[in-house]
Amino acid sequence: MRWRSRNFHGVAYLLVVLLVGANIPNALYGLYRAEFGFSAAVQTAIFAVYVVGMIPSLLLFGPLSDALGRRVVLGFAAAAGVVGAVTMAFADATVWLFLGRIAQGIAVGAVSAAGTAALIDHEPDGNHQRAALVSSAGGALGGALGPLVGGAVAQYLPHPLQAPFVVFLVALLPAVIAVILLPRGTRDRSAPLVRVPSVPAAVRGVFWISSIAVGLSWGAVGLFQAVVPAWITGQLGVSNLVVGAVAASLVMICSVATQAASRRLPARRAERAGLVVLAVAMLGLAAVAREPVLALLFLVTAVVGAGQGLTFAGGLRSVNASVTTHAPGSQGGVLGAFYVVSYVGLAVPIVVAGLAITAWGTGTAVTALGLIGAALCTAILLVGGRTRREVGAGAARTPSRIR
Repeated sequence: MRWRSRNFHGVAYLLVVLLVGANIPNALYGLYRAEFGFSAAVQTAIFAVYVVGMIPSLLLFGPLSDALGRRVVLGFAAAAGVVGAVTMAFADATVWLFLGRIAQGIAVGAVSAAGTAALIDHEPDGNHQRAALVSSAGGALGGALGPLVGGAVAQYLPHPLQAPFVVFLVALLPAVIAVILLPRGTRDRSAPLVRVPSVPAAVRGVFWISSIAVGLSWGAVGLFQAVVPAWITGQLGVSNLVVGAVAASLVMICSVATQAASRRLPARRAERAGLVVLAVAMLGLAAVAREPVLALLFLVTAVVGAGQGLTFAGGLRSVNASVTTHAPGSQGGVLGAFYVVSYVGLAVPIVVAGLAITAWGTGTAVTALGLIGAALCTAILLVGGRTRREVGAGAARTPSRIR
C-alpha cells in the first residue's frame, strides 16, 4: 500500500510540473516579442502551435500506454518536457520557439493520456473518482502556476528568458525519479496503437453543441493566456511581469473554482449559464479595450474563468449523459473527439486574434473579438436550445430499446 501511495503522488507531481513548464511561456511573450521582433500574429501562433503537438499525442499515447506500459509513456512525456524547455530557453530564432512549443504540447498530451490511467492504476484505495479528480485538478493547478512561476522568475532573477526553464528542469528531477521507480506494469499486446475518435449518430446533436461551446470557452481562456499578459505590459503601462502572469493564472483559478462549485448544478443549466457568463465577459472585454483599466480587466478575467468553468463542466457532463443513455460502450471515442474539438477551439481563435491585432491594432482587434465572442455565445445558446428540444422530442418518439 505504501508503494502505491508513493507512485500515485509521483505521477500526480509529474502531471503538475509538466503543465507548469508548458504554461511558463504565457508570461514571457512580451519579452520574446522584444527579443525577436515578431508580430502579434506570430506570438499567438507560437501559443497555438502547442495544440499541434498535443492532439496527436493524446490520440497516440493513450493506447500506447496500454500496449507498452505506463512507465514508458510517462518517461517519454518527461523527456519531451525537457526537450521543450531546453529549446525554449536557448532559442536564438523564432522557429525554435515554435519547435519548443510543439515539444511541450507532445509532453502534455502524453502525460494527460497516460497519467490519468496511471493515477487510476496506483490510487491506494482503488478510488477511481479520486484519481480522476487529482488528474483534472493537477492539470488546472499546473496551468495556474505556470504563468506565475514564469513571470516571477523572469521579473526578479537574471536571464529572464532562460531562468524560468532552469527552475522548471530542477523541479522536474523528482518527477523523473518517480517515473523510474514506477513498476513496469502490465502490457496489453492486443491494444490498438491508435484510437480514432468517433461519435455515434444518436449523440451528435448534443455532442456538437456542447463541444463547440466548450471549444469557444477555451478560446476565451486562451485569449487571456496568450494575449492579455503582453497587453498589460505593452498597452497598460505595467512593467512588472508578475501582474500579467496573475491575469493568465486568475482565469484558470476561477475556472477550477467554478467547476468545483457547480457540481450539483444540472449539466444543461451549467452549460447554458456558462455561455451567458462568457457573453457578458466578452462584452466586458470589449469595454476594457476601449477604456483600459487594470482593475476592470482583472474583473473581466475572473468572469471569463467562471464562464469557462461552468461551460466546460456542463458540456462534459451533457456529453457523458447522452453517451450513457443513447450509445453505451462508445464513451472513449466520443470523449476523445470532444477533447479534440475543445483543443481546436483553443487554438483557432488565438490565431485569429493575432492576425486581427496585427492588422487593426490591439484596441480595435480586442473590441471586435469581444463583440464576436458575445455574438457566438448567444448563437450557441439559441441553436443549442432548439437542438436539445429536437433531441428530446426524438427520444420521446423512439421505442425504449436503448437503455
